[in-house]
Amino acid sequence: MSIEQLESSSSPPTATNRLHGATSPLRWVREVLAVWRKDLLQEWRLRQGLVASALMGVVTVVAIGFASLGASLSDGLTAGLFWVAMLFGLFPALGRGFIVEEEAGTADLLRVGARPSAVFWGKWLFHFTLYCVLSLILIPLFGLVVTALKGHLGGWLMLWLFGGFCLVSVLTLCGALVARTATRGALLAVLTFPLLLPLLLILIGGTKTVLNGQFPADSLQGVFGYTLTLSAGASWVFERIWAD
Repeated sequence: MSIEQLESSSSPPTATNRLHGATSPLRWVREVLAVWRKDLLQEWRLRQGLVASALMGVVTVVAIGFASLGASLSDGLTAGLFWVAMLFGLFPALGRGFIVEEEAGTADLLRVGARPSAVFWGKWLFHFTLYCVLSLILIPLFGLVVTALKGHLGGWLMLWLFGGFCLVSVLTLCGALVARTATRGALLAVLTFPLLLPLLLILIGGTKTVLNGQFPADSLQGVFGYTLTLSAGASWVFERIWAD
């Protein structure tokens, strides 16, 4: 028996070794959907992340509504309060995807069962699903409690879509980075703040333009470029830290 065969037989099983040569896009999609489905079923049984995020978002929106009761909010202030409320509501659920795996002791099963890129985008898809569900709760509530959301509908949809894409990518990556640390909550806030601050500033500027009845072309270009760069970088970084 050759040295290569001995090393191969004695090495622990990993997704890279087991799936060597299995580069079919269809198989990758199946792995992504398997991770997504697993997280959906787990969330449906426990309902921890969704309930915590919904409560945090509702409390934030209601607090903003009481603080601004009877006041005339400018478009810039409305835009800032809207995205702050969205971020506060999303933070409890979207940052816990990998933390839950480490707490339950199932992270090693993911390392063996799927490629790193499939794990990242499966978690991303699950977090984006939560983003859509929470948006259905928080956006109408903000319009009812704080102020009516008016303006260009297409601009709203584009900002919500690309902004959510980037928010989910950042929180998914940062959640993976802090999953094994002792002070996870504090580190998660420290890591996400410098990455989300430029995005939030662009989204607030674009939302202000939408509230004025105009299409936010310049802001969408900035959000789109930042989203592509950060999402591709997040996937690349995750593949290098996941096996460690």
